[in-house]
Amino acid sequence: MRNVASLACAVLFVGLGACSSSASVAEDPDGGDASTGETGGDVGTGDGGTDTAADVIPAADGACPTGLVNCGGVCRDVSIDNGACGGCGRTCNAAQKCVSGVCTCTGTTCGAACVDTSKDPRNCGGCGKTCTGAAPACVGGVCACPATAKTGGTRCADVVDDPENCGDCGKACGAAEVCVGGACACRPGTTLCGTTCVDTTASGTNCGACGKACATGEVCIAGACKTGGCSGGLTLCAGACVNTRTNPAFCGSGGGGGGACGRACAADELCIDGRCEGYTPAPFCTTCPCSCGGRRCCAALPGGTAALCVEGDACPGG
Repeated sequence: MRNVASLACAVLFVGLGACSSSASVAEDPDGGDASTGETGGDVGTGDGGTDTAADVIPAADGACPTGLVNCGGVCRDVSIDNGACGGCGRTCNAAQKCVSGVCTCTGTTCGAACVDTSKDPRNCGGCGKTCTGAAPACVGGVCACPATAKTGGTRCADVVDDPENCGDCGKACGAAEVCVGGACACRPGTTLCGTTCVDTTASGTNCGACGKACATGEVCIAGACKTGGCSGGLTLCAGACVNTRTNPAFCGSGGGGGGACGRACAADELCIDGRCEGYTPAPFCTTCPCSCGGRRCCAALPGGTAALCVEGDACPGG
C-alpha cells in the first residue's frame, strides 16, 4: 500500500512519463550510471571523484600528519585525492584523476570538457554524438535504454527512480513519496506515521516520534516539545519551529500569499534557500556531472539514487 501525501512532505522526483512493459534492450555494466561528462550549459557540481582510502584519515585534535591537509576534520592528501585535489573542496569529475594536485583528464577531451565517451550521452562513442529518445543512455559507447529501464514508444522510463513509473510502468508514488530502488518510500528525513509521511523534527502532533503531540503552550523544536519561542533562524509554523529555507511544506517567508511560513512547494519542487525550485531526476545518472539540459546538476539527496537536475543557482543544502 502506498503512503498518503501530507503537508509536511514534498515529492523529490518528477515523472519521466508513462511507458510500456516491453523488455529493455541493453545491459549497463555500471548499474545505471550512464552519464558522467559535463558539457554545454549544464552546471556540474564536480562530485564524481572518489577518495583514496589510504590518504583519508580522521584528524586528531585538528592536526594531520605531514603532507596531509585538514579538510573539515578529515586529513586528505590533496596531491592525489579526487575529492580534494589541490585543496579542500575541489573535486575531480569521474573522467579525471588527481595527479600532483591537478585534475587530469583520463577520458576524452571534447571542447573544454573532459568526458567518458563510454558513458556520456552527449558524447557517446565520440564527441558530439548525442543519445536521445528511446535510447537516451550511453552504455559502452553505444546509445541504448539500460536494462534497469523499460521502453515505451519513443520513451525510455527510469523505473528505478521515476515516481510515475516506480518499479514498473504506470506505478505512481504518492505526493509525499520518492522512488528509491524501484520502490515508493517516504521522502528522506520523514517518517511514516500511520499512512502519512511526517517530519518528526518539526511536527506539533508527531514531535520526535509518531503520535507524540506537544502540550498546549509547547512547540516542537528539533524533535522535542519545549516552551518558549523559536530561535536560531527558525519560524513557528503549525506548532513547530521550522527552517523555512529548506522545509518544502513551509518554504520562504512573506510574499506569494504564504505569510511568514511561506508556502508548500509543488510535487516537482524542492525548497532551496527559501525558494521552491523545480527539479527532475537526472536521466540514468547517479553522480554529477549529468546531462541536465542547462539546469544545475546536484547530488542525490540522502536515500535517493539519482542525481538531481535543479532550476536556480543552488543545490539542496548548499
